[in-house]
Amino acid sequence: MNVRRAKKYRTLAEAAATPLLAGGLTLIALDLARRVFRHTQLFCPTREPEKSWDPEDYGIPKDRAEEIFFETDDGELLHAWYCRADRPIASSVMCHGNTGNLTLMAPIIPNLMDSGISVFLFDYRGFGKSTGTPSYAGVVADAITAARYHERIRPRHLPSILYGYSLGGAIAAQAIRHHPFDGLILQSTFTNLPDMARATWPRLPLHLVAGSFFDTRHVLQHLNVPLMLIHGSADESVPCWMAHTLYENCASPSKRIYIVNGGMHKDCFIRDAEQLMWQINRFAASLPARNTPFTEEEPPTAVDQWIDAAFRYVRRQLRKRPPSRQLSF
Repeated sequence: MNVRRAKKYRTLAEAAATPLLAGGLTLIALDLARRVFRHTQLFCPTREPEKSWDPEDYGIPKDRAEEIFFETDDGELLHAWYCRADRPIASSVMCHGNTGNLTLMAPIIPNLMDSGISVFLFDYRGFGKSTGTPSYAGVVADAITAARYHERIRPRHLPSILYGYSLGGAIAAQAIRHHPFDGLILQSTFTNLPDMARATWPRLPLHLVAGSFFDTRHVLQHLNVPLMLIHGSADESVPCWMAHTLYENCASPSKRIYIVNGGMHKDCFIRDAEQLMWQINRFAASLPARNTPFTEEEPPTAVDQWIDAAFRYVRRQLRKRPPSRQLSF
């Protein structure tokens, strides 16, 4: 009797082994696909500038640009420029896209300054002069850190704007959940990663492994500050329908959308600079400024500050080694 029962259990175990093995291999394949998707499509940083590290080479007046290095909570050192408009009506934090570094966005900064917008343009970890390597959580944490630093140096009487371009728009959407701004501008920004995967590779099921970390549409469904969307009608990277979807799903009582006729992913300011400058100026002029600066609800204890200081010291020692370009997820 025991032999029969043992044989029966062995047969059941062998029958279950095949689907379990197949399921395990499928999960491994999906995880590999997810990692390949993230590695090849999300973060493409470069350490070298487009022209140079001199703001003047991008049309930014030298006396109005300040180079800044500031530290994250986990000890990375981020690089930024704060470019102050001559007659500012607002001050902004800019989150650039997934490629290059801040010098790729530098050519549009004079246009924004002419619109009356001061710009705090920074690099995420692993981009340009910033230390570290980029990751999902890391770049969002960097944007929040940049927002907090900007809060310390911006003129208090001016409204603050969070400006995100392309992937930077998705990062900005996540950051504004953790730090208040008076307005949000998203340029050439996608709805979410699965939609991007479907649009880019319609015949491949990569949307199944893209993940939902950068879900801009979901964030806008709960947005309570004014929103401005900018998009090119002929955007070859992020289809224009995504801008309309974001607009339709946005819960903000004050929202506007401006479509650049014939504009592609990277040439909206080249194609329609004057109209864009006017639209952004009108948006910024309509924003009410917060009367009181943002403060942390629960300041860190003395013990927390000591631990953070010790951790940052270790990171500084490690930072003396040449930075690696390998991405980690």
